[in-house]
Amino acid sequence: MRFFEKNKTLLARFGFFIIVIALLLVILIGIEFFVGNGDGVWFDYDLRLIGFKISTWVVSLVVLLLLIRNVSPLIQNLILSFFSVVFVILGIEMFVGWIHDAGQKPSTQAAPLYAGPAYESSYAFDESLGRKPIPNHTFIWVKTLDGKPFIQIPMKIDSFSRRITPFADSSQTVRSKYALFFGCSFTYGDAVRDNETMPYYFQKHNADVQAYNYGFFGYSPRHSLARLQNQNIAQQVAQKQGVGIYTYIEDHVNRAIPSVGWIGMYDGYFPDIDEKTMKTQGVYRFLHPLKYRFGMMLFKSRVRQHFAIDFPLAYRPQDYELTANLIKATAEEYEKQFKNEDFYVILYPDALKKDSPMLTLLKERGLKVLDYRKLFPYPAKQYQLTYDGHPNPEAHRLLMEKLTKDLKQQGVL
Repeated sequence: MRFFEKNKTLLARFGFFIIVIALLLVILIGIEFFVGNGDGVWFDYDLRLIGFKISTWVVSLVVLLLLIRNVSPLIQNLILSFFSVVFVILGIEMFVGWIHDAGQKPSTQAAPLYAGPAYESSYAFDESLGRKPIPNHTFIWVKTLDGKPFIQIPMKIDSFSRRITPFADSSQTVRSKYALFFGCSFTYGDAVRDNETMPYYFQKHNADVQAYNYGFFGYSPRHSLARLQNQNIAQQVAQKQGVGIYTYIEDHVNRAIPSVGWIGMYDGYFPDIDEKTMKTQGVYRFLHPLKYRFGMMLFKSRVRQHFAIDFPLAYRPQDYELTANLIKATAEEYEKQFKNEDFYVILYPDALKKDSPMLTLLKERGLKVLDYRKLFPYPAKQYQLTYDGHPNPEAHRLLMEKLTKDLKQQGVL
């Protein structure tokens, strides 16, 4: 009781202020109910949400003031230090945000404005993968220039959420072997047609092989492992003999960790993983709500955006270790389902990551690795799409030509 008696003036003012705010909002909501459509939104302002936010801030400030006035000097200093740091961070965020926004203003010179594609229309929710290609669907990859489409690429998906790989020779449709392709947009074939993907060129070079494309936009080793652990892929494949192929790019480390940038880019919709057992267990966004929200807060930071940084700032040894362990677990799941050890990891050409320890880590785990990092320079204009940063059909063709040659030399094909 002494606590409240000591602070009755402050509490009385606080209560009076809340009453005034509540009455004002009730009046405004009442007017909107009779004048508008009764949804509590007036001139695009949600009155109920505004009232809740104001009340929350007032309550928080009063509670903070009461704490500061009625605790020991040590606790007072800790509270003031904490909020001082918070206000400094918010101030830096605001200042950098102004600089960032000023730099984003369009120039007076007319420049072509590119937009798209609308990736959100390509996927559906999946309880183990987070996102998967919409089954039995054709996604139209559209890039616009000044509001008008200048390229449209259809991407056909089958009933198992795999991108369809058409036959180069329609007369030979019966194949005795399979080739399963796992990976990200490089494998899936971002911005290229169904007959320009890696699986297509591999199938074209091998007349007795049917290729199955299990890649997708933004996928990672987590997705390949989750798919094999939660689906009986062997029942989705007609052939009994074949090979599994995982295409690795260095950015897969970001996705395996996951980094702040990847939490934000994929909005937390990717498989969660128990790093001790290497078992996938649902979707990260829902199993780690605090980590997800904190990651999204950092992702939206204007400081992060302006300086183009990610967290962690650099790959750590344990990040590479986790990525290698995920790929190893994927190979083991493949071997269980298909009863063979013909699972290969391709290191994609990447001139920027010559010092990557991934080759050593994968070989230490007994995996079959094909190091194609020197096959051709990438990124490079002659191997990239002019309207997108992904590999062009020629890059896919060269890579699959080399893969075919190597697997035939090893007697796999």
